Amino acid sequence: MFVPDVFHVDLHVRVRTSFFVRKDEWAAREARVFGISVAEMKSRPFRIAIFAPHFAEYSVRLAIALSRHAPVLLIVDRANMAAECSERLLRRTRQSVEIFEFESTGRMNRARSLMLILARVLVFSPSVVSVQEQIDNLSACVVRALRRIAPIALTVHDPRPHPGLDAEWVKANAENRLKMRAAASLFHVHGAFCAAQLRDEVGESLTIVETPHGSILTPEPEQMRPSAAGRILMFGRMEAYKGLTVLLDAADALRSRGVRFELSILGGGSELIRNQARLARDFINLREGFVAPEAAVAAFQNASIVVLPYTEATQSGVAAAAYANGRAVVASRCGGLIDSVRDDVDGVLVPPGDAVALANALHRLLINSGELARLTRAARLAGETRFAWEPIAESLVCSFRETPEGGR
Repeated sequence: MFVPDVFHVDLHVRVRTSFFVRKDEWAAREARVFGISVAEMKSRPFRIAIFAPHFAEYSVRLAIALSRHAPVLLIVDRANMAAECSERLLRRTRQSVEIFEFESTGRMNRARSLMLILARVLVFSPSVVSVQEQIDNLSACVVRALRRIAPIALTVHDPRPHPGLDAEWVKANAENRLKMRAAASLFHVHGAFCAAQLRDEVGESLTIVETPHGSILTPEPEQMRPSAAGRILMFGRMEAYKGLTVLLDAADALRSRGVRFELSILGGGSELIRNQARLARDFINLREGFVAPEAAVAAFQNASIVVLPYTEATQSGVAAAAYANGRAVVASRCGGLIDSVRDDVDGVLVPPGDAVALANALHRLLINSGELARLTRAARLAGETRFAWEPIAESLVCSFRETPEGGR
């Protein structure tokens, strides 16, 4: 097999990504650079590249599922992958997926990564590039170049930013966000709420594929434990919209009723500082900062109820993690949570911001073991079916094969 040298790859990257190259010239130029005929270039089998500047575990699990349908190249941020993915998961991934790691810290590393990513994608020659939306400068440059190589399918986790740090980040990088979305030929979101929100942002004419958020923080068989009675878990980044204050008010109400429970709060964020005094109580177990995958799985396994008291939401990776661990969810009836949690089936939905309603829902499950067991069984089934990656991959592959070339 002919492997082009660095000079040819660099030259081809510059030619292929030029805004002055006509698309009908691409196949001929690729054929000359890579030493194959135009007919061979056009007849290559369907191939999928995934660009994951963030959401590494999500992308790894998606890549495994997609690899059952087509060859997959996963381009992933090295630091993010090391933080989110266990060695065991990565060993399993490398059995069927080609992984290309890149560096995103430091100006020189970013410049080098840009060229290496484009060169690797050109050699792989994908039919489509699936991109996890992340609006930093490097990601925006990569996507703008990749759109000249193959159609872009953009997974948008949050069509609109959450209040607080997310909104500030989007405001500071608004141009990158616009360019990335303009480069997309197809959008992928998690649920009907996010789809409607994205249509308001990008228009009605574009293709938007809806799937559930696939399971994450999935336990290995030896990590699975029976749920511990009376243990409530809140997990993730604690910004104001996550409703930590509402949960603490509900906890106070439960304590006043004499209900026994333990509340575990894992994560970081400004709300932990704002509620510092209220968190320093004997029934609250606080673990502040980044939580490694193994510790996160252990926390879900130790809980009997996972609570999402958000005051607003889009999709939720925490709900997907709860179901992956077979744990019932009590969540606010808002945003995309209504697409994830089925009320009175595998969880309970309560009005957002209503501490009394939240306390009542938790109280009912804490004292009624039969009710909680029923929801827990359904939650485990949801993790194995509704949030399974294989049907998500099947839906995406069907859409990828129909993806029109080029963005807007």
